[in-house]
Formats: sequence, structure tokens, C-alpha cells
Amino acid sequence: MPRIVVDLGNSRLKWALLDEAGVLGSTVSMPLDDPTRWAVVYDVWHRRLPGPSVWAVSTVNPPLAERLEKFLAERRPAEVRWFRTAADAPIPKDVEGAETGGSDRALAALGALKLLGVGRPILVVMCGTAITVERVTAAGVWQGGAIAMGLGLCARALHDYTAQLPLIEDLGPESPSWGRGTEDSLTAGVFWGTVGAVRELLKRQEADLDGPPRIVWAGGDASLLAPAVEGPDALVVPDLVLRGLVHAAFPSEP
Repeated sequence: MPRIVVDLGNSRLKWALLDEAGVLGSTVSMPLDDPTRWAVVYDVWHRRLPGPSVWAVSTVNPPLAERLEKFLAERRPAEVRWFRTAADAPIPKDVEGAETGGSDRALAALGALKLLGVGRPILVVMCGTAITVERVTAAGVWQGGAIAMGLGLCARALHDYTAQLPLIEDLGPESPSWGRGTEDSLTAGVFWGTVGAVRELLKRQEADLDGPPRIVWAGGDASLLAPAVEGPDALVVPDLVLRGLVHAAFPSEP
């Protein structure tokens, strides 16, 4: 029976198929609101692996979750297991408002905990539309964290809420540290300002953890920010939410 995990965020939709041993396969990224494209992937997968499928979906995007729910209902999978809030994630919690918190935050923390184990605290840096820094104690308890603006959102906000600033898209460790003109100045401010913000958030959380933390990076911009903040040895796990979702939805899997 095919098992499929889905991460429905604010800017990306990711599907992954588990193999027969329950190991997460390659991730397919698709447009958020393009059921035609979804259908192509669905049909290819189900031709190769016939039979009713079981789905597990993490969503922080209720309007598009309704669209995906309708899409799946038309195809009648065997089961769809929804993770709509942090409260749905099976990880020990010491947080407020888990029933309204993002499922992706809790599942990323669970994925990191399953990957690294207990014994040392963990900080999980999620680099997507928003940047979050999640903290997990040495005993394996998720305590919440911090939420900040992501690279793309920062660049978009500067463009959308000013009269003359252009939209900056080419951001990364090669960004200049300052600029003579508007575009280079924006690039420097957005990228290195975000790097500085993440460094400060990590530093402040490290101060009251029970020992030096291990840091895990995830999300679409992790490959850009992790080396700039932590260096080339930073641990980047792009599909961390999906990994956590596998453990949450199919707990007998590796």
C-alpha cells in the first residue's frame, strides 16, 4: 500500500513517497495551487504502485488544505491523516497554544529529535517563508522558540511597502556586505541582516539551554543561511518536516 507524506506550507508544496521499508524517498516540490500538476504526479506514482494509498499531510495553509482535501477525496485514498496544528504532533511539549501553533514547527522538532536523539539540547532553524528557531531540551521536550521574517518575505515586504525599492531575488553568501547603489544595498541588508538576526536568536537561546546544543537547519533557504551563520559543517536536512511526519503518522517506520 503506497504511503505518501505531504508538507503544505505558505510558499511550497512537497510530496514524498515512502519505500517498502518505510524510508523517505525523493521529495517532489510543486506549485501550491495547481491541481493539474498534482494530478500528474499522483497518476505517475499510482500507476507504478497500484492500490489505495495512505496519506499524511502537514499543513499551515488552511485555504489550500481545503483544496488538497477535495483533490484527494475525488481519488479516494485508503486514508488521509491530517496534522493541522502543533498539538497533532506526538512530541513532548512545554509550549502555550499548541492547538493554534504550526504543525511544521513541531514536526521539525520531532524530526530532529529522531535524527539526533536525546542527551543534548537541539536548536532547529527552519528557513522558509518565516524563519523559526525551535528548541528541544536534552530530555527531548519541545519548548517553542522564535519566529522571524524569512529572506524572501523580507525582500518582498521592502518592495511591496515602499515606492521605489526593487524586488531583490539573488540572495546568498555571495551577497555584498554593502553597496554603492540601491540594489546592492538592499541585497546586503536583506541577506546579512537576516544572517545577523539568526545568529542573535541562536546566541540568546543557547544561553539558557542545559548544555551546548546541536543545531539542525531545514527549509528552502537553509543551504544559503546555514553556511553563512555556522560555516561549511552546518547540518542541513531539507526534508526535516517530512521526516518528522513519517514518525508521527507511521510510528513503526525507521
